[in-house]
Amino acid sequence: MPKITDIPPQDVLQELELLTANLNEQLPTKQLDRNVLICTWNIRAFGGLTEAWQASDQQSPKRDLQSLLCIVTILKRFDIIAVQEVKGNFKALRHALKLMGPHWGFLMTDVTKGSPGNDERLAFLFDTRKVKLSGLACEVVIPDDVLEQNRNLDNQSLQRQFARTPYGVSFLVGGKTFVLLTLHVLYGTPASRIPELQAVADWVRDWADELHSWKHSLIALGDFNIQKADDPTYKAFISKGLHVPLDLQDINRTIFKKTYSFYDQIAWFENELSMSYSCGGVYDFRGKVLQNRAYTESQLSWRISDHFPLWAEFLT
Repeated sequence: MPKITDIPPQDVLQELELLTANLNEQLPTKQLDRNVLICTWNIRAFGGLTEAWQASDQQSPKRDLQSLLCIVTILKRFDIIAVQEVKGNFKALRHALKLMGPHWGFLMTDVTKGSPGNDERLAFLFDTRKVKLSGLACEVVIPDDVLEQNRNLDNQSLQRQFARTPYGVSFLVGGKTFVLLTLHVLYGTPASRIPELQAVADWVRDWADELHSWKHSLIALGDFNIQKADDPTYKAFISKGLHVPLDLQDINRTIFKKTYSFYDQIAWFENELSMSYSCGGVYDFRGKVLQNRAYTESQLSWRISDHFPLWAEFLT
């Protein structure tokens, strides 16, 4: 049985060379003491792994060694990655870290129990050659008295804990300290997402003010399951001033050509950012990965993901 550390077959090596060349064209270069490349990526059901270069029709999961090599090649282009949908069985993540090397660190939550939690974890991967931990790692829990007050309000107020607890970690890059808060909002119906989105907006507004007094920044990133710009889910998300830059607005977040998605976001409060935003976008990996396999969009989604990586470059 092949291992992830084995030398890949020649056709896989050739594909990875082409993928690397395309990444060089599409993404900014990581530069020490000059920038930090931050990414959020919902990697669909990032859990088990089939240790074969190509999983057969009978094997499960469909994510195989070639698929994971493609994922890792993309991940390594960034300095920090917030990953959603890491599963209880995180074999694929463990093998990814073997490939990424000893200079990569990671932090993750425990599994969120219960049906809405979907056996998911949240994780941060970071390149320790540039990125240092700054001391804080926390999960956001709404106080009981706030939930009790909300139960006397309208149904757009959060009346329970988050389906998947938001995860915040502080990082230090180039003398700049910032907190990244990542989460995966309850899917449900669009209307059922609004209480969580509104609670996030309320929470980060107060937290960002506190951090700003220390000249630290707060950046919210993850899969917020926002339907589209200017709909009620988006309005709840930006209701307290979270800013989404223009070049992260009119772009599709998922691989499905017939369904526009605004799910994933990277946002902050403009006047409370200690770094300078440079640019951002998604990396559309369609046609650049698993080219030797005639996969449908759905089949590709189980091997790589149904979401594109969404990224932003900040100057430090």
